[in-house]
This record gives sequence, structure tokens and C-alpha cells, in this order.
Amino acid sequence: MKNLKLTILLLATALLFIASCDKNKNELPVEFKFRLLDTLGNEKTEFNQGENIIFSFLVINKNSEDLMLENFLPNNDFFRIYQPNTSEGTLNYGLPYDAICEISYFTIPANDILELKCPWVSSDNSSYYYNCLLTNKELHETFIPVGNFYTNFMQSFKIKDVQTEEKQFKINFTVK
Repeated sequence: MKNLKLTILLLATALLFIASCDKNKNELPVEFKFRLLDTLGNEKTEFNQGENIIFSFLVINKNSEDLMLENFLPNNDFFRIYQPNTSEGTLNYGLPYDAICEISYFTIPANDILELKCPWVSSDNSSYYYNCLLTNKELHETFIPVGNFYTNFMQSFKIKDVQTEEKQFKINFTVK
């Protein structure tokens, strides 16, 4: 009887250990960060009229091995700006780019960051544009007017055969 209790206790402990390992196995070793920057790279949510706004989305690999972000094709709200509570309701100001090309995988090196960033007003600085954001400079020359705005999008992610639930990213900001 004593051996049976010990055997049951050992089996229960082993099952708990296996279950906790499976749980950790399904957790993604990444962090996602959506932010707005000024042209100096400072994160902020209050901008002066005529100041360019840089949209930045980070995928931070906290793993000691390279990861592949699969089929990351944000919906048509990626970096889109809205102005709430206008006389016409919520006003859609549009996107800072004209198209997103299709890329099956983004490689995120071990302990490194994948950053997608794009300025609202086009720039000759090519470090702003990731190779999947395509812009016609003549169409993106107008700064955002004074007011309260927000940008948001929802997205799920697939890394290492793990699909996340859809996550919402939203930033409220002001142009004064």
C-alpha cells in the first residue's frame, strides 16, 4: 500500500512537470511593442504642428535562437490614423504608405529586434522604410493638423508553429 501511494505521488508529480513544460513550450519568447517616435527617435504621444510622426512596431526576440515570424501581413489598419469625435464622426486620415508587399517570413535574430517603421510624411531617409512598406513620396507630403488622434490595429502572430490570439495595439496622440 505504501508503494502504491508513492507510485501515485510520483506519477502525479511527473504529470504536473510535463504539463508545465508543455505550457512554457507554447508561450512565445517574443514581445511586441507599438509606438510613435519623433524624427530623433524619442517615443512620444504629443507632437507639435508640422512635426513628422514616425510609426514603429517592434517584435523583440527574447530567445537565444533565431525566430521566424510567419505570414506577418498586417491588415489595412497597420499605422492608419483616425480622428475621433469630429462633426462627421470618426475621420479616417489614412496610411503613411501606399502598399505592403507580401513577405512569407521575417527573420528575427536571436536576442534582437525586428522593427517596422514609417514616417507619416515621406522622407529620403531610407532607414525609415522596411522593405515591405512602399510609398509614393508625392502623395505623402502633408503633416497631420492640430487635434486628437489615434492609431490602432489588431493582429495575430505565428512563430515556431505557435499562433497567438489576436492582439490589439492602440496609441492615442495629440498634435498641438
